[in-house]
Formats: sequence, C-alpha cells, structure tokens
Amino acid sequence: MRSLCQRRRAFTLIELLVSIAVIAVLIGILLPVLGAARRQAQTTACLKQAQQVAVGVMTFAGDNKGQLPANRTVVAEGEHVTWRSKLADAGYLVADACVCPAHPGGEPVSELGLPDRTTVCVGDVPSSYALNGHLFWREEVSGKEVSRSDVTIRRPSHTILIAETRARFPDLRVTDPLIAADVEGGEGGVYGYWHRGEGTYSFSDGHAETIGMLDTGNPDCRWHSGKDWGEDPFDPQTRAEIKSHDHPDWELLLNPVYLE
Repeated sequence: MRSLCQRRRAFTLIELLVSIAVIAVLIGILLPVLGAARRQAQTTACLKQAQQVAVGVMTFAGDNKGQLPANRTVVAEGEHVTWRSKLADAGYLVADACVCPAHPGGEPVSELGLPDRTTVCVGDVPSSYALNGHLFWREEVSGKEVSRSDVTIRRPSHTILIAETRARFPDLRVTDPLIAADVEGGEGGVYGYWHRGEGTYSFSDGHAETIGMLDTGNPDCRWHSGKDWGEDPFDPQTRAEIKSHDHPDWELLLNPVYLE
C-alpha cells in the first residue's frame, strides 16, 4: 500500500518534460530582460562617471584661474604625463571612475610607455574617457604654460568636454581618419558606441548624456566651443573664420559601427 502511494506522488516522464520546457521558456524570456536591465545599469553608471570626470576637469580649472588641463604635459626632457594622470595624482579624479563598466573587452588601455612626437608617456590612467581635443589640444605643453581658459567655451551646455573612447589617446578630435578608424584592428570605432549604439559624452556645463556619433556633428558640431558663431570682442576673428561647424557629410565618413 505504501509503495502504491509513493508511485502516485512521483512525476511521470511527460510531466517532467513539461516542467523542463516551462522552465526553459521562462529562462528564455527572463535572460533578455535581465541582460537589458544590466546594460541599462551600466549605462547609468557610465553617465555618472563621465559627469564625475567632467566635474574633476572643471574643478581643476576653477582652482587654476580658469586654466583647462593640457591633454599632455611635459614634465622632464623627453617625458610627458596625460591630463588623466595629472588630475588623478592631484586628487581631482578617482582612477576607478575613469573605467566604463561596459567598456569593450572589460579593461580600457592607457598611453603609458607610448611616444608622442618627441616625448614618451610616463604617467597615465587606463580610461574609457578622453578630452575633447578641439578645446584642449596643445603640442608639448610645459608644466608652467597657460594658454586656454574655460571662459572661451561659449556654449557650455552644448559643447562636449569628455568623450567615451576605446583608444589610448588622452584627447580626441573629429578628423576623417579617426571617424572611420578601428582600434588596433578590432571591430569597432575609436568613439563610444557600446550603449545601444551610442557613446557617453559629458558637456562643459557638467551634464552627461548618451548620443550617437552622427548626432554629435548634426545639425551642428558639438565638438567646437561656439566661439566662431559670432564676433568675440576680446579675441576678434576675421569674417572668413566665423562659420558653422556642421557636418552633413559625416554619414558617408563614419565607421559602420556608429550607424548600426
């Protein structure tokens, strides 16, 4: 009698297969949802970190009479450090905040040990973020040189300060070769694209957003300071220099990864 009850309580083969099938279907439904939630959490974390980096840069500028940090600073003959190293050493940046949790391959790279013209990098931080080189780029700047100020940024809420990147460069400028380039032969571009096809950018007013690479150039370029959208009484420009920086041709130049 006891053995008969035991047999009645047991699963039949069909019931077991049905249960397994139901579990498999539930897993199939839940995995994409969990994956999407994880990607959204990574994007949110990246936005916060890009903001932290931007705040660090602007805090540095505030403490240095408006001086924006140079992309690279010569510290000794034949040696330079990047802005990331300089600000991290001074306490304006936390190195962990420079790494996007969704960075392709897991870990970003740095410029440490690599040459740039006549100097070699002796200080850098592995980072997913680079400065907007149109605002910051200067060739072989010494530690005491001051040549740019944040007051030259005429449209801070519209002008990119920090751009997400897979590259080693401490700064990025939107040139045709970079727009079309892969990083070290890999599949993917120099600029961020791993947040549902978009990259994280923080702006000169401190806010951050994820946008497509094409959208940073159209309808007008977010990489330029806006100075040449009107005459500057303190730094006059010729009429020929006052022009729009829109890039209607970018769609023809962009790496396909930015258009997926």
